[in-house]
Amino acid sequence: MPKRKNRPHGHYCKICGEYKANEKFSGKGHAAHICKSCSRLSAAEKAAAMDINRMMNLPMRRLSDNEKKWLENKMHDKRLEVADMAREIYGAHFPYAERNAMKKQLMINTLSFEVHTEVYDGYGDMEPADRQFMLGRKSRVLSMTDFHADSMEQSITLESGQMAKLVRYIVHTLEVFMWGQNYSLMTDEDTFSDDFLAGEIFDGFEPGENGVFQEKEPEGRPSWRVRVEYTNHTTQDMSSYDDYLPERPEELYFCLLEYFETEEE
Repeated sequence: MPKRKNRPHGHYCKICGEYKANEKFSGKGHAAHICKSCSRLSAAEKAAAMDINRMMNLPMRRLSDNEKKWLENKMHDKRLEVADMAREIYGAHFPYAERNAMKKQLMINTLSFEVHTEVYDGYGDMEPADRQFMLGRKSRVLSMTDFHADSMEQSITLESGQMAKLVRYIVHTLEVFMWGQNYSLMTDEDTFSDDFLAGEIFDGFEPGENGVFQEKEPEGRPSWRVRVEYTNHTTQDMSSYDDYLPERPEELYFCLLEYFETEEE
């Protein structure tokens, strides 16, 4: 005979989501599936607890349209504990939802991207890169300044479709708006060892406000820097002093450089 599945002992409370002994329920509470402890809660507290319990029991599979819509509504609930839990659960099910929503809101107005380091060429060899690119969406002008070339600055005017495709690629594929988070340096929120806080490790750092150590401002030019102004009036400005280009900044470098290599050909 097939084995019977073990069922939790006791009776289920729909408010706290726990199985409790029968004596934890009154007669009416047993029928209503509400334990004595939860029955003492106010109507608002019961409703909030039931919503949170439902969220905690949502399946980890792909949510149905109704489940997703219900969860999205709870993210805007006036009860902070319900809204916070809904956002946490939604983030677990849809980890890229917030990022994708940002993409729809961002349109590049101007972009400045400079590189002062070495990059791998198409043959796997290192070559110096000392260039600055400037892009204006409205003017459709893309310019490049090569600090090692005789003809310092070149510029081209893109077709409207080319410019739209380029700025969309930078935001939607390269996700330039996330670079500050993906490639950021250490912040005050990072955890430091006791030796560091005791001042025994201080190279590259200096005491800031309230005695908290912060990273010193590096000297010289950054290895790369990007400055973006978006049409919603937000701006982005970040730089790195590492000796290499991360993957996405490197992709942007060769993408912009390709426009001028084509012109030369």
